[in-house]
Amino acid sequence: MATFTAIQNKVQSGGSLGRALDYVKQEKKTLWEERQLVTGWNCVAQSAYDEMMTTKRQYDKTDGRMFYQFVQSFDPTEDVSPQEVHAIGLELAQKLFPAFEVVVATHMDTDHLHNHLIVNSVSWKDGHKLHQNAADLQRQRQISDEICMAHGLQVLEPPKKHTQDKKMRPGEYRSAVRGESWKFQLMNTIDLCMKKAKTKDAFIQEMENRGYQVRWEPTRQAITYTTPKGKKCRDNRLHENKYRKEVMELEFRIREAIVQRRIEEAEPAAGGHHAPSLLSHRGAVGRTPGYSGGHLSHIDSTGRYDEGHAIYDVGNEITGRGTDQGATDDPSATGTGWEEERVAAFDAQDTPAPSLMGMALGRPGHGGLAYDLVRLGRALEQSGDSPLPAVPVSDHIDRKRRAELQRKRIAAGHKADDHEEQAHTDLSQTM
Repeated sequence: MATFTAIQNKVQSGGSLGRALDYVKQEKKTLWEERQLVTGWNCVAQSAYDEMMTTKRQYDKTDGRMFYQFVQSFDPTEDVSPQEVHAIGLELAQKLFPAFEVVVATHMDTDHLHNHLIVNSVSWKDGHKLHQNAADLQRQRQISDEICMAHGLQVLEPPKKHTQDKKMRPGEYRSAVRGESWKFQLMNTIDLCMKKAKTKDAFIQEMENRGYQVRWEPTRQAITYTTPKGKKCRDNRLHENKYRKEVMELEFRIREAIVQRRIEEAEPAAGGHHAPSLLSHRGAVGRTPGYSGGHLSHIDSTGRYDEGHAIYDVGNEITGRGTDQGATDDPSATGTGWEEERVAAFDAQDTPAPSLMGMALGRPGHGGLAYDLVRLGRALEQSGDSPLPAVPVSDHIDRKRRAELQRKRIAAGHKADDHEEQAHTDLSQTM
């Protein structure tokens, strides 16, 4: 597959045009089988700079935008030769810029073949000046895809329409394809940390463990991230709404509510009192057909509650929004986008390790040590003289207690080596 990207050259002058042409025409990048894959369209590649400047002077357009630069990159897995890549690039220049001077150079110095197109901003034919916008770039990508398909190459999936995600700048598009974008590495790191953290503080700690700094303050509208290499990025410069501060805060409110509910559900089983929760004291979620009322009492790790045939979202409960308000762009109504990561965060620690007391009672893994201690106490109260299952005793405690019993027997007139077996028996009985 091939991608077509515009490169932002902020400095526009005759000198920057010359440097761009010199860069793309480098012999070490373009030489293939004793021939440089550099061709001019409407000009001669070797004298392209002089011809382009002559065109500008002829129409008195020597200021402002001097040139455009585009890159057409091919996937390393494509079975395509440098000559064919160069032919595709030249065909693209002819179709996109029929009345402009263009230099096409094919580079082979990376793991993927790619064409550079340097386009004069002034038409040699009528002096018309070239202007580019997002719609032009999208149309140019479509023509690039059509040429590639004609050569039997794969193309990228067309972009989704009506998306609210942040658009990528051309440089980011190119870097993303090449796997070199620090911003995409940041997004991947955030995704990973969201699979582990149940709270905002835990999330920040996970990010810091990976070398990222997170500035998340109540008085600031955006979260600011600093990469290990010192690059700063606000959440609104990432490409999905789920990274925005208000969505992240809603997500962590949902997670904290799940944690609170699980604590409260464990307390009655351990003999504690059921305190009102963030969810239970707020009442039921908004009414929808089939909803019978009451509180959210069965929240799973996705933050959703299933009652009959209706599904209710904890996000709506926390924000006071009902589920019958219809589709909106508000994440509290449509979801935060972190549902899968939320499941991973809670599933990672959902299986408790069996405790010592639980193993002794034959029921490991039901609430941890505190829960097992309560159950053990109740068993002692209810059993009377009935024997309890033997509980393993630490060797350290065993030796101390045995020495204490032996000391008492010696004080009572027994010899030091007497009743060793009896001391061991007494120790077991005292436990």
